[in-house]
Amino acid sequence: MRSRKVQRTKAKGQSAARLAMVAVALAAMAAFAGCDWLLGFDTTPPTCQVVSPPDSAAVSGSVPIAATASDSVGVEWVEFYADGALVGVDSATPYSSSWDASALAEGTWHALSCIAYDLAQNRGYSDTIAVVIAAAGQRSVYHGELSIAAGGREAVQFDAQDGDTLAGDAQVVAGGSLSSLLWLNNANYQKYLANQAYTALFRQDGFQQLSMRRPVASGGSYFLVFVNSGGSVVKCWARFVLE
Repeated sequence: MRSRKVQRTKAKGQSAARLAMVAVALAAMAAFAGCDWLLGFDTTPPTCQVVSPPDSAAVSGSVPIAATASDSVGVEWVEFYADGALVGVDSATPYSSSWDASALAEGTWHALSCIAYDLAQNRGYSDTIAVVIAAAGQRSVYHGELSIAAGGREAVQFDAQDGDTLAGDAQVVAGGSLSSLLWLNNANYQKYLANQAYTALFRQDGFQQLSMRRPVASGGSYFLVFVNSGGSVVKCWARFVLE
């Protein structure tokens, strides 16, 4: 009787050990299956976009580049390219890098883009933007296209120094005209926002295209305000620099 009792105890112990081994094996299989799902079945690439500098911007020297990226599972890293050559990698948000443009000729155009990788090594490619190398002494205020809502406005803020010259061009895209372009210092911009009387440093009304060149009287914060008082959206291409 005592011998049979010992055998049953051993049998129970062996059974428990086998169950534990099976549980471990099942857990390992589940973990492997999870990894296999994540890495083997995730075929959707991430999305990414260069957000700075803006398309058609005038740049020089060491150019900061920033991008946004997203993925349903997770972004592993983002690569930055200039003219097809890798210039930087960032694995943490906000994704950014820099590009040394100091040796490039003035007036030449160059392509910037990025590629985002997710955990499954899928690649997402951004659109390519173009930037131009600014002339010596020039600082970009704005270069690109503005979409101005009906009855709305778009303001571009910039800082200037005593002795600078603001120069630029603006042209309405696809017909139509822009109601006004205003150049205001900070004090008068605040009055403009409050619907109070203000004095503009420069004003042009009802134009399809314009060119301007005006000296900056004193250093400070300034605003270019593109005004659309019409009933439909107006798109305007503009390029302004400080010299």
